[in-house]
Amino acid sequence: MHVEWTSYLPKPGCFEAVLENRRRACAVRRAIGLAPGEVHVADGDGGPMVFWSCAFDSEEAQARDLQARADSAEFEAVRARMRTLIDRFERRVLRAVGSNAGAIRERSIAGVAIRPREVTFESDGTALVGYLYLPPGDGPFPCLVTNHGSTINQGTTDVCRPGVAALLMSWGIASFLPHRRGYGNSPGVPWREAVGAEFGTPEYDAGLAARLDDESRDVVAALDHVSALPEIDAEHVGVIGSSFGGTVTLLAAARCPRFRCAVEFAGAAMNWERTPRLRETMLAAAAALTQPIFFAQAANDYSVRPTIELAASLEGSGKVVESKVYPDFGLTRDEGHFLYGNGGVVWGPDVRRFLERWL
Repeated sequence: MHVEWTSYLPKPGCFEAVLENRRRACAVRRAIGLAPGEVHVADGDGGPMVFWSCAFDSEEAQARDLQARADSAEFEAVRARMRTLIDRFERRVLRAVGSNAGAIRERSIAGVAIRPREVTFESDGTALVGYLYLPPGDGPFPCLVTNHGSTINQGTTDVCRPGVAALLMSWGIASFLPHRRGYGNSPGVPWREAVGAEFGTPEYDAGLAARLDDESRDVVAALDHVSALPEIDAEHVGVIGSSFGGTVTLLAAARCPRFRCAVEFAGAAMNWERTPRLRETMLAAAAALTQPIFFAQAANDYSVRPTIELAASLEGSGKVVESKVYPDFGLTRDEGHFLYGNGGVVWGPDVRRFLERWL
């Protein structure tokens, strides 16, 4: 991997103009099909400075990027404007030495089909179906096992959930969406048939806790499958999911320390107050974690108590725990509950930062 790093020392009084112009350069890059990169600011010996960085798969990729900039009249105009605003410019290219397979590497997905490979994998002796997304470029890639909620019913055509996968691909992260037992294209008894008792009863609570614990074994089986693939860096696989998928994310992470980290959205948000058995199961799983975890959901979800109470239960434990309740997402509780699938622009920066450190 190669990282291009440029620095700009503004003329006196020009810091804001330099920052605005560098951001304009990123917008032009995006418009001509290049990765925008990232803008940074810091204090330097001569005053506040502006920096820009972008990662490339190879020296040749960085050279092609430079040529694309030179061929763009609009980008050259931005460069000309920058020269009037700065006293000093420097460009460095940092080359990775040794293995960097687990690092997040920004990838351009412009023109790339967000289309997974359907595979089968075994869990508890049953062949289940899953969907593997790979970023463009050469692997092996870090990977997240992504866990769906309760709404991928058998027979649905909404099978592979490409939205979150596309965001992860742009970060250079592969993802694998397993259809757990009884969902989507996987065989088995659907959860609502397995948990036949009336919502809010002790029987429903016990049945749901047992069912989701069983489903967490499918998530571990998905980890076993992707870890054996040559395209995946087996040392850098995490787990993420929302709603039922958030609950099984937590349970699977507690069950299997080989997951590097976990991101849990809205687990049990619809059930927390009415299912004490499931609540205790999740709290016990949180106590058993050995890897970092990030709990998150929107303020207008059905209940934010899962995020608040799970994170609070780990205070003082020495475990790496982050949590965030985001502002309302949409108008309804359903819209808030679907923050994970529909709101990557909201949570993306926080989750990316977490993954950069812990995946």
